[in-house]
Amino acid sequence: MTEARALWVTRWDYTTITDVQGLVDRAASAGFNTLLFQVRGNADAFYTPGLEPWAGRLSGGTLGKDPGWDPLAVAIEAAHDHGMALHAWINVYPVWIGQTAPPTDTTPAHLFWTLSYSHTWDDWRVVDHEGVTMTLRKGYVWATPALTDVVDRVVSVTRDVVTRYDVDGVHLDLVRYPGPDYSYDPFSNAGFEAARAKDEGLSRAEWQRQQVTGLVQRVYGEAVLSQSGVRLSAAVWPIYKDHWNWGYKAGYSDFYQDSQGWMESGAVDAIMPMLYTGVFSSEPSALTPTQFSLVASDFLAHDGGRHVLPGISAEHLDFSGVAERIAIARELGSPGHAIFSAGILDDKGYWDDLAAGPYAAEATIPPMPWRP
Repeated sequence: MTEARALWVTRWDYTTITDVQGLVDRAASAGFNTLLFQVRGNADAFYTPGLEPWAGRLSGGTLGKDPGWDPLAVAIEAAHDHGMALHAWINVYPVWIGQTAPPTDTTPAHLFWTLSYSHTWDDWRVVDHEGVTMTLRKGYVWATPALTDVVDRVVSVTRDVVTRYDVDGVHLDLVRYPGPDYSYDPFSNAGFEAARAKDEGLSRAEWQRQQVTGLVQRVYGEAVLSQSGVRLSAAVWPIYKDHWNWGYKAGYSDFYQDSQGWMESGAVDAIMPMLYTGVFSSEPSALTPTQFSLVASDFLAHDGGRHVLPGISAEHLDFSGVAERIAIARELGSPGHAIFSAGILDDKGYWDDLAAGPYAAEATIPPMPWRP
């Protein structure tokens, strides 16, 4: 059987070397063949730093402190020992998380301060349509996609990871705007006006989509294509366009993420649409099976000859909800799927259900005939 079986491993899913090794063992025993292993959350590093400081979570909350082990290196070795592929998962636009700023004395310096010193405290952050700059808060603080320094950093981080580590792929996440109200920061305002001076018919929404697409194209062209066998994928918003008038926000119009355009133009090797929304605790409302099939079909119809791997949450109240969506993806002819997440599978105890059910037969990862 040829089928990509990818598993998202978040930075919250492990704490120690033993945690990582055990997680990889469970994933391999369950039948997964690809791990999407998070290595960058908010301009920090869950690997030996090159351009960004050690993540504070690895050392009791101290940003920049060497924890004495390298999660990415451990995960790669364990995955490859089991014959599994490992992709480095990178959050793109979030620069920080929390209500207090990161320390100023880390080595290397954190991007929050690099941007603040270069462009003043506020200018590099996204601004809503009322002119309110995104402040330090419990959630992520987003950098504006219009700032070249931000794009350069993501490209450089990706290049650093793929050249120093034996990864099989790079997986981009949060590669979009934070919402429809953003961004009216100084760089976006100036950039859009300059672009519209050359093309009077250009809409702000299309210009913003171009900013995100431009980053994806640069990561692919400048960091990934030169690495033989290394794939570029992205986690994308579950609804590209709301063709069905369900009332969901759409990636294309609300987050300026043209994921189907990336596929059709050959800017990525694969996308993983996150086909889950809703409150699972009240019943698995994440898209219903019928909705899941319709949305997955829409993405597959615009795959550009690349791989669409429908994303499935493991947080269903019963494993049958997971198994049903895997079956739907297969019936639609998808080259595989992705499960979110390792931590949820631990909580639910679904590893054995996968091994005894949908993953009872081993599967190899589909090739990329469009790559030399």
